[in-house]
Amino acid sequence: MNLEIRKKEIEVRLEEIRGLADKETDSNKLDEMEKEVDNLNEERKTIDRKLAMASKFNYTPIIETNKEDTADLEQRGKDLKEGRTITVATGNILLPTHQDPTINGVPFNDVSTLVDKVGIINLQGGETYKKAYVKSHSTGNATAEGAAYGETEPEFGYATITKTKITAYSEITEELEKLPLVDYQAEVIKNIDVSLKKKISQQILLGAGTANTFTGIFSASAEALADAPTLGINAITDTTLDDIVYAYGGNEDVEGGACLILNKNDLRAFAKLRTTEGRKVHIIDYVNKTIDGIPYVINSNCKSVTDPNTTAGEYCIAYGALTNYEVPVFSPVEIAKSTDYKFKDGIICYKASVFTGGNVVGYNGFLRVKKVAAAGE
Repeated sequence: MNLEIRKKEIEVRLEEIRGLADKETDSNKLDEMEKEVDNLNEERKTIDRKLAMASKFNYTPIIETNKEDTADLEQRGKDLKEGRTITVATGNILLPTHQDPTINGVPFNDVSTLVDKVGIINLQGGETYKKAYVKSHSTGNATAEGAAYGETEPEFGYATITKTKITAYSEITEELEKLPLVDYQAEVIKNIDVSLKKKISQQILLGAGTANTFTGIFSASAEALADAPTLGINAITDTTLDDIVYAYGGNEDVEGGACLILNKNDLRAFAKLRTTEGRKVHIIDYVNKTIDGIPYVINSNCKSVTDPNTTAGEYCIAYGALTNYEVPVFSPVEIAKSTDYKFKDGIICYKASVFTGGNVVGYNGFLRVKKVAAAGE
């Protein structure tokens, strides 16, 4: 059947349905009409696409016929007494295959923004970084005339950061690099960059502080947090945020500029809290990433307080100024390409590495929140 003819038939039928719908009062029939309109509109869109393709590649579009269509055509042929033939369909058997030259990336953020918000120190060529921090200041003395001055030495601590080698490795076939219109090679290199960042993000929180690892915020090896108080909770309640804010920092002030690091499920728990009147307890700004004006960073490496699989004693949330964690970069990211390893197979290999490290460099710089057993458990 000619597509142009079918398109006109659809338009006539749509106009006819519009006229009937204006007079119809039966809701069931109106629903049937709405479904028919949707189907006809979809068919019309398909026909428009086929017509556009036909115009581009200069061939005659066709539409498949069912048994009823074939019988109708045969009958029309019999009615033509002059014996003329009817062309049912024409077209090319082989049509070119088309491919979009772009690759749709992951439609959401695939790596925590924590990596970009901690302190980054450029130390190209180094291996070890030592950072001094003040643990406390002394109080002055009231001194009698002629008496010795009271000693007020500040107390210092030191955070040592040694290099950690972060690597990534990928393989693609030479066909993927040389033949397709899509730039798979660029996507592989992008994946390497994301992979390195994901590992660094994990290490900032969970690095054990042993050889070839970061000293993470949740690590027992973080000397700057050895004296820091720990807050224990077993659920996200309407007082949890206040408890975290007031537990952080010294006794002389409520610290501003601190940031929550938490699991997405715990953020959802904050969002679901309601007052007795049904109003939201917290105002969460998903654009500026704040809870009641307090910045937050989502990181999937945090355990969730609300997850029943999280056991008592596991750290779930951290709160503090992100500049209290430093990541020295001892070398640039180096990406190397090789065709030698699997030369016979036509495989192209990519490897990347960066030497870096991380540690908490602010005394009591983070409040760590862990899950505790509920009362009676």
